[in-house]
Amino acid sequence: MKKTLILFLSLVLMLTFAACGGAGKSPTESTSSAESGKAAEDTELSRLKELYDGEWINEDPYNGPFTMEVLSTTSIKMTYEASGELICDLFYSPGELTGISVSMSGNSLGKYSIDTQSGILTFRPNDTDVFTYTKE
Repeated sequence: MKKTLILFLSLVLMLTFAACGGAGKSPTESTSSAESGKAAEDTELSRLKELYDGEWINEDPYNGPFTMEVLSTTSIKMTYEASGELICDLFYSPGELTGISVSMSGNSLGKYSIDTQSGILTFRPNDTDVFTYTKE
């Protein structure tokens, strides 16, 4: 009876370690996948900065310029002359960085898209209004 109990507990212990382990991956496999994920995020961040960072000017004199600065792959700082700077949430589809959505405190501030050929930034705060900007 004692041997059966020891055998049973040993089996439970082995199953516990197998379930909690690295799912069969060696530490180097986990490290290399984490490094490749970090590299992909860095690439996306640099591309987002290239596309959106800078001062954007609207040809409408009543609509002042604003500045965008991508802080990370999930946040963006937008600075307006009238209201100052806002730190907002940034959303986009991986691999499709020419279109982003911006929100603050769960409220959508609109969608931005950029034409990489012309460099024109299009802002859609809602379904009917459209504003275009060029980078200074």
